[in-house]
Amino acid sequence: MSHPETRKSGAAALSRRDFFKVTGAVGASLVLAPTVLGEAAKAASKTVNVAFIGVGTQGRVLLTNALKIPDLRFVAVTDIWPYHLGYAVRLLKKYNHAANGYEDYREMLEKEKELDAVMVASPDWVHAEHAIAGMKAGRHVYCEKEMSNSLEKAKQMVLTSKETKKLLQIGHQRRSNPRYQAAFDLVAKKKCCGKLTFVSAQWNRAKRLDVGWPKDQELDPAALKKYGYDTMQRFRNWRWYKQYSGGPIADLGSHQIDIFNWFLGASPKAVMASGGLDYYEGIEWYDNINALYEWDVSGEGGKKRPVRGFYQVLSTTSHGGYAETFMGDEGSIIISENAGTGGIRREQEAPEADWEKELQKAMAKPAAAPAAPAEPGKEAPKTDEKKDDEGDIKVGHSIPAPGRYYPPINVPNFTKSEHLPHIENFFAAIREGAALTCPGEVGYDTAVTVLKVNEAVAAAKRLDYTPEEFKA
Repeated sequence: MSHPETRKSGAAALSRRDFFKVTGAVGASLVLAPTVLGEAAKAASKTVNVAFIGVGTQGRVLLTNALKIPDLRFVAVTDIWPYHLGYAVRLLKKYNHAANGYEDYREMLEKEKELDAVMVASPDWVHAEHAIAGMKAGRHVYCEKEMSNSLEKAKQMVLTSKETKKLLQIGHQRRSNPRYQAAFDLVAKKKCCGKLTFVSAQWNRAKRLDVGWPKDQELDPAALKKYGYDTMQRFRNWRWYKQYSGGPIADLGSHQIDIFNWFLGASPKAVMASGGLDYYEGIEWYDNINALYEWDVSGEGGKKRPVRGFYQVLSTTSHGGYAETFMGDEGSIIISENAGTGGIRREQEAPEADWEKELQKAMAKPAAAPAAPAEPGKEAPKTDEKKDDEGDIKVGHSIPAPGRYYPPINVPNFTKSEHLPHIENFFAAIREGAALTCPGEVGYDTAVTVLKVNEAVAAAKRLDYTPEEFKA
């Protein structure tokens, strides 16, 4: 995939293109053993009985990952579309799970008396309804993000978890990923970037076509109306409509903006954004958004200082893909769920830290910044003779920032999918009392952070957050 281009922020902006070029020159991923590897589900004698509500695209991702965890018994599947429901029941039967299929989740919760946990992957607008019902029925709940497209409903989810004393895990899976935990350890604890001053991220996707459906599998108009949809098209493409979703900023952006809050240890104080529905017709949500955030983070002696950030989501091009960047006065780090993307860069003037020396031992030595490339279409001259103009910057050349470069973060023996550690963490919390990496309170904080971006686009001005907004 192509890698994120630079979003410049002043003369000292980091060129991501050069960053990736340099890290690629190392030839091997950086191996780190993080302080916290996450809560992998341990073998346990207790079998956990699990049901699914919603087994569309994301529900199938959760289901196929959960099948890899020992001692889970899948007893029920719920989906309003028989086409999805039948697929999930057949898949589970293939793996020797005799799951009952239900159209109505209320019937499922009433009849499945031995049920311990529910995994919710229905459309965002009914997350709260399904999660709250599950917790009130005495079951622990794993709920996909965005926890709701309504903050009022999201808050009710948190309150219900507290009242029922049932676990509520929100699906911001980066928080359980050992690579992200290693990056957090480097940034927040070992200060690999020094004092953070700027963060940025983007998630760009190519043009999205209508999701579509088999024409002989349509829900009839009465069934659509019963469950809140007026057409099959809106049912299948619910992410583009305001009744059902928070739009691309929630669908994609919340994963990465959540990482900003986590690494900075703070909720934002303000956001301004620009975006619009510029490309598609017949939908409601913005197809592009650029947002600028401000945080106040704790500095030396508890004194607050500002950190600013930029986020972009585009739905008409995959250029740049997806990654998160953290920049500070001593270095920068880029990380992505794509394990081969990113790396660490230390400023040339930054003193060598103990953690850095350990990395150098593992690598032998850091990669030096590469020489400027040859003119397009021409090979570099094969000679040791120094030319008079050597060192001059030619038009089209891009010189990497000076410093010490290290390749992407890699964790020894970690070969799992992006979602599996987060699901393992949920079941480890049920079985052994492990701490959830993304409980409802954290998911709510992220929902407040993200959904206000849509308001900022509509208002065309800076909007401030209040501390009370983040309290669920």
